[in-house]
Amino acid sequence: MADRKAMRMWTVITGLGRDVARGSAGTRLAAVLPLALLAGFWAAGESFLLAAAVGAPVVLGVVGLVRRGHGARAGRAGTAPLSRSQLAAWLDAGMGQTGRRGQMAVLTIAIDDMPSIETRFGRDGRAAVRRGLAERLREQMRQDDEIAALDDTMFAIGLRSIRAPETETLLHLARRLQSLCDEPFSDGAARIFCTASLGLAAERHVSRPTGEALVAAAERAGDFAAACGPGSVRIFSEGLASDQKDVRERARTLSDALETGEIFAWFQPQMSADGETLTGFEALARWDRAEHGVAAPGAFLPDIQKAGLSQRLTEVILKQALTALNAWDAAGFDVKTVSVNFSGEELRNPELADYVMWELERFGLPPERLVVEVLESVIADHHEDAITRTLLALSRSGCRIDLDDFGAGFTGILNIRRFNVSRIKIDRQLVSRLDRDKDQRRMVSALLSFSRKLGIEALAEGVETQAERRVLQRMGCPLIQGYVAAKPMPLGETLNWLDMHEAGSGSRGANATALSA
Repeated sequence: MADRKAMRMWTVITGLGRDVARGSAGTRLAAVLPLALLAGFWAAGESFLLAAAVGAPVVLGVVGLVRRGHGARAGRAGTAPLSRSQLAAWLDAGMGQTGRRGQMAVLTIAIDDMPSIETRFGRDGRAAVRRGLAERLREQMRQDDEIAALDDTMFAIGLRSIRAPETETLLHLARRLQSLCDEPFSDGAARIFCTASLGLAAERHVSRPTGEALVAAAERAGDFAAACGPGSVRIFSEGLASDQKDVRERARTLSDALETGEIFAWFQPQMSADGETLTGFEALARWDRAEHGVAAPGAFLPDIQKAGLSQRLTEVILKQALTALNAWDAAGFDVKTVSVNFSGEELRNPELADYVMWELERFGLPPERLVVEVLESVIADHHEDAITRTLLALSRSGCRIDLDDFGAGFTGILNIRRFNVSRIKIDRQLVSRLDRDKDQRRMVSALLSFSRKLGIEALAEGVETQAERRVLQRMGCPLIQGYVAAKPMPLGETLNWLDMHEAGSGSRGANATALSA
C-alpha cells in the first residue's frame, strides 16, 4: 500500500516537473514542492523522500534542457539576418580558429525573377516570399551556421566545417535548399510558386580566402546562376569575370544559343590507321551564328565555362550524339560508338552518372556505345572524390573511358587501371610534324608501347597529312582521327560520308578534301 501511495505521489512530482518545463507552474514551484514532499512523507514514509531526492533533480533537469532547447530554436527563428559585414567578420573568425576541421563556405540563394512576382502579387507578395524563404532557411540551418541578407533578393548562409569533398557536399546542400521552394509561399489567400538559384563558394575555391572574398565569390556565382536560368546552381571559380553586366549579357547570349539550337554537335570520324575501317565518331560542339558563321569550340568554350554553362552544353551535345547513333542505326550503318567530352566541372556533379544512364535508356542504347572523353589532366589531378566516384560509376555501368590529350601531362599507371581507361588519345601536339621530328617519333613510339603493354587502345588525334598517317601506321598506331580522314561535319553530312565510305570511295574523297583544304 505504501509503495502504491509513493508511486502516486511520484507521479505528482513528475507532473509538476513537466509544468515547470512548460512554464505553467514555475512561479509556484517554491510553494508547491515542499507541500508535495510533506504529503509524500506522510503517505509513504522515508522511501518516498529517498526516491524524490534521487529522481526529482534528474526529471527537472531533463525537462529543463528540453525547454531550453525549444527556447534556443525559437530564439534562432526570430533572429534577424546578419549584415554583409557581420557575416564576413563571422567567416574571418571561423577561418582564424586553430585546430578546426573542414572549411568555411558560403551559399547564396535568391528567388528567381522577383520583379515578376512583385508585378503579379504586389509588394506584399514579394515581402511574403522573402520572409517565408528566410524562415524556411533558418529551420534548415545547423546551430553553428549563420544567415545574412545581402540585399532585398539574396540571402547568404555562412557554413562552418564543410568536410571533403567540399564541392559535392555543397551541391547536395544546394539541392536540399532548393527544395524549400517546392511548397508555395502564402500571402493571405494567394499561393506564390517560385524557384531559386544558388551560388556556392568554399575556401579552396578562392585563391586568397577571407570572409569578404568568400561572400563576394558566392554572390558572383549566384549572379551567374540567375543569369543561366531558373533553378540553376553554380560553383565559383577564379575565371568568373567581375563585370556583372557583361557577365550576364554574355551568359544570356550563350544560354539562348544553347536553347535555340545555334550551338549543336558536329561529328568527326575515328578510323583505323589504314583508313579502311570506321570505329566511331566524336561529337564536337559548333556555334552557328548568322553574322559570324560557324565557330569552333575554341572561340566560345572559355565563355561557356565562365558563364557556368558547361553542364548545359554537355546535355545538348550528349542528346544530339545519342540521336546521331539512332539515326546511323536506322540508316543501316555500322557505327559502333560516339564520343562525348566531359569537363572536370561536369564530372563533379554527383548526379551526372545517373543522368547519363537515364539518357541512354531513353534512347534505347547500351552504355558501351558511349565513350566518355576526359582530359588527361582531370585524371592526373583526381584528388576530388566527386570526380573519382563519377568516373567509376560511368565505367562500371559500361561506358568506355577515353583519356584525351594523352602525353601532354602525367598520368600514373594506377590511375589508368583505376578508372578502367579503354583508350588513350595521343595529343595532337605530339602528332604534328611527326614525319619530320625524330624526338616526337620517339615519344609517340613510347606511348604506343605503353598502351600495348597495358592492353588498351591508342588513337592519334589531329592527324592532318598523309605523311603523318603513314608514319603512325608503320609505328603500329591502330587508330587515327583528324583532317586526313575527314573534317567534322553536321549529322546530315555524315550520312553522305558514310555512303561514300561504304562504297569504297569515302576514304579517298575525304583525304583529297583534307589535303586540298
